[in-house]
Amino acid sequence: MIYRVIALLALSIFSLTAWAHKAGDSYLAISQDGPVVTVAWDVALRDLDLLLVLDANDDKQLTWGEVRTRASDIEALLQANLQIADCQAVGQSAPLAIVQYSDGNYAALRWLMRCAEAPLSIDYTLLAGIDALHRGLLTLSRDGASTSAVLRPDAGPQVISADDSLWQTFTRFSQEGIHHLLSGYDHVLFLLCLLLPACLIARNGQWQATASLRQSLWQTTAIVTAFTLAHSLTLALAALEIVNLPSQWVESAIAASIVLAALHTIWPRVIASRALLAGGFGLLHGFGFAGVLQGLPLTTGPRLSALAGFNVGVELGQLSVVLAAFPVLWLVRHSSLYKRIVLPLFAGLIAVVAMLWLVQRVFEWQLIPG
Repeated sequence: MIYRVIALLALSIFSLTAWAHKAGDSYLAISQDGPVVTVAWDVALRDLDLLLVLDANDDKQLTWGEVRTRASDIEALLQANLQIADCQAVGQSAPLAIVQYSDGNYAALRWLMRCAEAPLSIDYTLLAGIDALHRGLLTLSRDGASTSAVLRPDAGPQVISADDSLWQTFTRFSQEGIHHLLSGYDHVLFLLCLLLPACLIARNGQWQATASLRQSLWQTTAIVTAFTLAHSLTLALAALEIVNLPSQWVESAIAASIVLAALHTIWPRVIASRALLAGGFGLLHGFGFAGVLQGLPLTTGPRLSALAGFNVGVELGQLSVVLAAFPVLWLVRHSSLYKRIVLPLFAGLIAVVAMLWLVQRVFEWQLIPG
């Protein structure tokens, strides 16, 4: 049994680190005015460079000259990877430009289309088969109404209307919240660090099995509740643009939180309470979750609906991790091999990976995926 646990944990950690990088976003705004549709699409230059090799001199710095000389290629690539049913492109509404976001420069393309007056069927395929975490953040408006959605390259055509109800927005973002949590390698590793000793209690700096199932459930509930309340607070503050922090700072701090959580798992004297650790660093993770919702120019109703749905989805994803892990951790709680070897081994591995993430996020190096 214990060797199966080792294999399962190893597979989980290496699977997570294999996808370990910040999700790439593009920002897509579509406005309908009768049959005329205006498309405004901002795509990160780093993503375009991945597809088109824009950095002609390979100096790791994209200049406006390098981008401008490939303008026609960029336009053709983007229009080929955004297909809207029963629509025909009729020309650009503005020349290619560069816009600044918190995580770097983006190419901004604007064009007009003529479409059938119906809900739009949108097929978004940018970076399909290349970046499984990439997403397009869509805002769709028509006649004063607006809605939003997250478009993924592998999702196929999605029918979206500006008149979608708040409930439809809620359910769409609930699904996105689940996906975001389960594909959020750093969030999952942080939670895993706190859960590995979920059925153990620290005595004199050593892990020992809890006295009862009730005690284990109480510890786990306290950890998950603290993490939930904390990240829900900062998720709301960031999504509603009350507090904005640079993404590099947030991503670096999240990596540091994983290091500290892993060290606490190895040496439980580092901090007295895992619930305190979960709550304190959960505040940082909330800012990380908020990236999906930031930058969507929604009115109050759809924004709150998207926020609520996304947060519910995150909690459902988190609950699925807990429900999958807890029975296994309960079964191995008395194993000395687990407490003395498996637990510190995997916590140490997580700490090393997170430390490398921290260094490369602070200094913007690329040591490992992340």
